[in-house]
Amino acid sequence: MIVRPGEPLHVSLAFGPEDQVRLGRLALDRRFVAAFEYDPSALAMGLRVQPLWPPPAPGVVFAQQPRVFEGLHGIFADSLPDAWGRAVMQRRLRREGIAYEQLSVLDRLAMVGSAGAGVLVYRPDRSERDVDLVDLDRLADGALAVLEGRDTDALAELAKLGGSSGGARPKVLVARNADGRIIAGNAEIPDGYEAWIVKFRSRHDVEDIGPLEAAYADMARAAGLAVAPTTLLPAHRGPGYFATKRFDRGPGQSRHHVLSAAAILDADWSIPSIDASALHRLVRQVTRNQVDVDAMFRRTVFNVAAHNRDDHLKQHAFLMARDGTWSLAPAYDLTFSGGPGGEHYLAVNGRGTAIGTEDLLALARDADVRPRRARAIIDEVLAAITRFRAFASTYGVSAATLASVETGLRATTATLS
Repeated sequence: MIVRPGEPLHVSLAFGPEDQVRLGRLALDRRFVAAFEYDPSALAMGLRVQPLWPPPAPGVVFAQQPRVFEGLHGIFADSLPDAWGRAVMQRRLRREGIAYEQLSVLDRLAMVGSAGAGVLVYRPDRSERDVDLVDLDRLADGALAVLEGRDTDALAELAKLGGSSGGARPKVLVARNADGRIIAGNAEIPDGYEAWIVKFRSRHDVEDIGPLEAAYADMARAAGLAVAPTTLLPAHRGPGYFATKRFDRGPGQSRHHVLSAAAILDADWSIPSIDASALHRLVRQVTRNQVDVDAMFRRTVFNVAAHNRDDHLKQHAFLMARDGTWSLAPAYDLTFSGGPGGEHYLAVNGRGTAIGTEDLLALARDADVRPRRARAIIDEVLAAITRFRAFASTYGVSAATLASVETGLRATTATLS
């Protein structure tokens, strides 16, 4: 066991190498429900790292929805690997003779250490610094082997570079410099480098998922969405690898606190539990900024028009500045996708599919988006969607994928024209 029974896990906020604050201690009670206690230094600062929690105060804060997050608070469960990261962790532990089922959630957080997203850091910390060059083709082959249940000599590197990342697609954390040199980026980022995420294809993806996601990122930017810088990295064989700059990392070694909507709401993202209107209300409550609410409306319109139905609560995040103010994080994981039963996770005006203009305008009214502004956003998004073929040609999306996506886009935009 990484964390001895009864031993608390220390949680810190690492905004940078010289700017670290002890947040508090995390432990499991006899019911395996997490209990958190603020450190005095965090109490003095008064930072609300969970925007829906009361201001920091002495005493113990118990997890409100322990069944949803294996006993944890949503804010800390957000740091745990899911899907791809969990598969890598299970495979590596099995190789070391450790049963994944024997690990507590605190053990898994300790394995994340300082390699997770955002500023949250957990001790003990097993993360390692590694500046070796990264072979993306070797890692892509290894990722596919893991998903297919085969052995791979890239397992240790995959666990180190991607074991703490979320999402279903295989991915690794890297650092890139201006010359295109790529090294490991799971821990500290050396001077002259920036933190990026590189995604690989899963068994369920089209062969050219990398070019497709790159085209969608460009299309989203053309539609007015805030999207982190993206690129398509070359592969020695087959389509390239989609890469995006990490918005939870800043210049030098600085970090930004990031939480998903699922973590803030303590909600199970895998179940369509709230609709788009509720998410817009959350944006207003957390950011207190109509500009962010309008941005969420634009993102919703894009997801509907672009047939991106994998729009669950973990696909939307918030960033906290060093002074404690919150804003909507850039849009991410944008691609042609289906949701549960072919519908959106986030219903719009009660509809999970065949969402029309009047449904979006009803959402806009509920979110206090001005009518003229809402119609302009819809028009701007549709104008970008009509250019999909041009964006796709930039990255060499195959004819088969192009035809399939365009069929879906014609269906979604027909209800919005």
